[in-house]
Amino acid sequence: MRRLSSLTLVALFLLSSLSSFYAPPAEAASARGGSKDDFSIYSIVVGNQSVSPEQWVQPDGSVVEYVLQGSQFEVEVTVTRDGQTTSPPKQTEAKLEVVHPIGFVMETFYWVTGDMAGQAKDTKVVQWSPNDAHSILNTTTNELTGGIILRASVNFSQDDRNDNDVMSKVVPVAINKDIFDGTASGSIETFRPGRYPVGGGDATAVGSWAEDTSGGVVGSSHWRMSTSGNTYPSSAFDRLVQSYINPNNNCGNDQLDSGMTNANGAWICRSLFYSSNYISSQIHVQAWGTMGAGDSAYMEFWRNNGNFSDSMSSIHWDLANGNPSPAPNQWKNFSWDPQVEWSQIPTLANPDLFLGGNSWTFGLVFKSDSSGATQGMHFDDFIHFGVSKVDDYTLTADCNNPSTGFEGYPSGLLSWHCMVTNNGYKNVQFRAETSVSNASWMDPMNPQLRLDTDNPNDNDFNVVIPPVGPGETTEVWANLSVPPGADVQQQDWDIWFTDASSQNSGEKARNSTSLSINSQYRVSITSQTSLNALTLNPGESGMIPFKLVNTGNLDATFILTSTFSSDGWTGIIYDDSGNVVTSKYLTKGEQVMLNLNVTAAPQATPELVSTLIRATRTSGDLEGTTTMSRNIEVPILKDFSLEPSLDQFTIENGRTFVEGYANGIPKMVLMTLSNDGNSPESYEISVVNSIYKLGAYVEESQKLTPLMAEWGESYVFILNLPISIGIEPGFYDVKVIATNVADPSIKITYTIQVDILNTASVFVETRESEESYIPGDLARTMTFEVRNDGNLDDTFNMSMEIPEGMNAQFTNLVDQDKTPVIPSGASYNVSVEFSFIPGTSGTLDLDITATSQFDTSVTSSGGSSYLVGSQNEWVKILPSPQVTIDTWEDKVELVVEVRNQYSTAQSIVMDITEGDSKNWLKSRISSSDLQFVLGVEEVREVVITFEVTETTLMNLQNETFMTEITLWARSETVSDAAQSTIQIQLRKVSVESDDSAESSFDVTGALTWVAFIVVMIFGIVVLVRIMKNTGEDEDDYPGWGDDGYQDSISATYGAVKAAPTIPTASPPAVSVPSGAPPVAPAPAVTPAPVQPQTPAGPPLPDSGLPQGWSMDQWNAYGHQWLEQYGNQ
Repeated sequence: MRRLSSLTLVALFLLSSLSSFYAPPAEAASARGGSKDDFSIYSIVVGNQSVSPEQWVQPDGSVVEYVLQGSQFEVEVTVTRDGQTTSPPKQTEAKLEVVHPIGFVMETFYWVTGDMAGQAKDTKVVQWSPNDAHSILNTTTNELTGGIILRASVNFSQDDRNDNDVMSKVVPVAINKDIFDGTASGSIETFRPGRYPVGGGDATAVGSWAEDTSGGVVGSSHWRMSTSGNTYPSSAFDRLVQSYINPNNNCGNDQLDSGMTNANGAWICRSLFYSSNYISSQIHVQAWGTMGAGDSAYMEFWRNNGNFSDSMSSIHWDLANGNPSPAPNQWKNFSWDPQVEWSQIPTLANPDLFLGGNSWTFGLVFKSDSSGATQGMHFDDFIHFGVSKVDDYTLTADCNNPSTGFEGYPSGLLSWHCMVTNNGYKNVQFRAETSVSNASWMDPMNPQLRLDTDNPNDNDFNVVIPPVGPGETTEVWANLSVPPGADVQQQDWDIWFTDASSQNSGEKARNSTSLSINSQYRVSITSQTSLNALTLNPGESGMIPFKLVNTGNLDATFILTSTFSSDGWTGIIYDDSGNVVTSKYLTKGEQVMLNLNVTAAPQATPELVSTLIRATRTSGDLEGTTTMSRNIEVPILKDFSLEPSLDQFTIENGRTFVEGYANGIPKMVLMTLSNDGNSPESYEISVVNSIYKLGAYVEESQKLTPLMAEWGESYVFILNLPISIGIEPGFYDVKVIATNVADPSIKITYTIQVDILNTASVFVETRESEESYIPGDLARTMTFEVRNDGNLDDTFNMSMEIPEGMNAQFTNLVDQDKTPVIPSGASYNVSVEFSFIPGTSGTLDLDITATSQFDTSVTSSGGSSYLVGSQNEWVKILPSPQVTIDTWEDKVELVVEVRNQYSTAQSIVMDITEGDSKNWLKSRISSSDLQFVLGVEEVREVVITFEVTETTLMNLQNETFMTEITLWARSETVSDAAQSTIQIQLRKVSVESDDSAESSFDVTGALTWVAFIVVMIFGIVVLVRIMKNTGEDEDDYPGWGDDGYQDSISATYGAVKAAPTIPTASPPAVSVPSGAPPVAPAPAVTPAPVQPQTPAGPPLPDSGLPQGWSMDQWNAYGHQWLEQYGNQ
């Protein structure tokens, strides 16, 4: 049960016990004397004129006497006798019992009165020392309750009036009290002032608390926070501490206060309040006064170093909560229960444990800040109330006693239920015992009585209960099993509880009742089999043994039947001899062993089937265990089959298999899975191939079957046999496995044999061209993989379908059209050399076909697509104006813009196709513009330089002549190239002549021309060398020839332009168009003959004479090659 608060617990114990204290003793209750012999308790008086009890004024104005723990008082008990004064004197026995509120007797005083005539009185004085406190102050109403009970009684055998034989007086016992009349002298416990650090530690000074001798509520003075006429100090933390002087420097169980000792010059011991010895405590003082703003006065319990801000070291209550009167001498009661503050500390493991079981020092304390102060509070009349934690206890046993006792029958069970409550303040251990007056039922070897308690290890009729906490309740069940066939009888039944501790304080509670056993027809059907008695598959049988007992006390014939919870089940009862039993006669107490033969239904589903064996009489009621139920478990019967459809199978020589070519053309096998079990089942289909290449599988969507109904539902799925390319000929296994989802250990496997035949198969690679091609460029080479996917070595005939505008041929075949023998699974790279005819543009598709020589019906095609000419998709040459050349003296430059239209940067290579324009002029791209990188949407200017000779312009046939070049921008990032045709107009240059000049031009003119030609040849050589060096210096990308752009340059310039054709005679300095006008006739004067000279060509490039060139061609046109390609 939930632990009650200390205050509530004590109040309940007090109220529950008071009624019993006024009950007459058993001796008095049995007396039957006359009225003339009526002895009674006249009065109980505590104290005398010298030592009297303290007085407490209740809220209603009534006065309650209380005493202090550890003090000693006289208790005067007066006995009186009723009747005539002339009646003969008689004596009576009397006693005074000191009773604790929870019910046990703490102390007893016995005596015999003197001779008493009618109306006489006899007084007895005893000395009583209340060693245990018991007082409870309601801190809300200031009502005082609780107390030790003084119970006086008389016992006279002839007394016939017993209602006045007992008198009780309740006397609250407080812990201690101080009237606050200053500091007591000597070693008497009193209160002393001391100034302490607010953060904890020993006292540092006496402090400002002072005795006010102007009077008080009790005594002649009281305590105040300041001396008369002054205010209390600022920034102070001063305590008024409960303490005493000990001249022997031995505080015993209390605490030496070193700081107060130094401040007072005497050994000061702080009085300790051991909360472990109490279950509750309340503090009372009277007070009046005010505190300055920010200042407070408290009642406090403190321990350890007394750190005021640590709730584990100081629990306190601000008197401002009680609204003290500011008017002088208007005293007001203040009451405080420290357990309220203590139990609210959130870190406590057990907040119900009174003050944590720690030792504390009590005191008053004021705490001031640095602001204004007043004279402070005035205090008087300190009282400490509380309840001691006593060792002894009582029990309350609340049992369900029937008013007329218990009634039972043979073989019946009677239960007596008791709720037993510990009225004490500590954990207690007690013993529960029960008995019946029929001794045969108390046989320890076969007891009919048992106790069921919180002790799981003991169940006989004498059981020790595990410890029960204060105020807690435990359940006790006394169970009586009436023996089968028990005769009609009357018995007494008792249950009692005794102390099981080392104190052995005797019996604590007892209950008694009666028991009647009546006649009855009664039967018991039992079995030692478990509730789930059998496990049967459909159609199986099994036996359930059971015992039939006539437990009544009358002879009877019992009819036996059996029923089942499911249809189709049968049950037949047999005796040990194998005879079928439908009824059985038994005398009272007789028993017989029988067997129920159970047969399961032929199509029983998985379930627990219940069978019920019932016993009845032919007429009349029958009590007891008339039925017995047992379960028969029908397990899940997992029976299933897996079969293929034989449509794809070949049967040969008793062998069933699937045959096929290893050409990737799949086959499908239809398979059926049937559930022949007795429960719905789901299966997971998996496939295991004997070799990985076989690749048989079941589609993912078909791998998990739906839940198939029991008894024959089937599931159809398809086994796919890809018969993958390249599998070697031979027989292979494919295992199809159906695994039960609910129980993966249950599975079925069907193995299919696959015969792989000799197979021819070929694959020809289809490649993606990664660049654009310029028509007219030198031939390129591309390889195509031809792979033998058959399962035997093979040779393949190769053929091509070449698109218009493309030239292509195989370069590495055997007999021009055959591959070498290619092993199964291996491949051979077929090389194709190709080029594109000038003027070709667009996407050209080259188809390459391979045909097996093993099986000419097996072919495969591949090839590639080529982007030829300008695509103008990802790179674009912006339109440029026509170029007009009308002078030979200066080079003509054209700036062309190239734009990147791709989503990333591109590497661009520029090139020129001169065509026929090379016969009239020279065109070249600036060396810094031959190759460059364009960012996204970036536009670059490319400079093209044109040069023409004077002779060409002078000898034009017409005034103007049109020619053109093709400018290419090829991307090395994506497959794209852009082209732009640039129109060039040459304009004829007019030459003036006069007759005199012509007539005088003979020797001097010839010499001039010879010198001019020599200078020109020398100049050309020097110019070529200068341009070579200049080209190297002007190169914006000096690293192209080393690493990053080497492949690009090779791809662009690897195929050297074919050398021009040289006429048989020495070529002129520049080519003259065939359509040029004839040269003007020479003057009449014949010039001096000049020996013709063959001009020396420019130095050869580092790579040597270009492929296909002769030295004559180099001498004539090498400078143009160098201008176009540089020193490569």
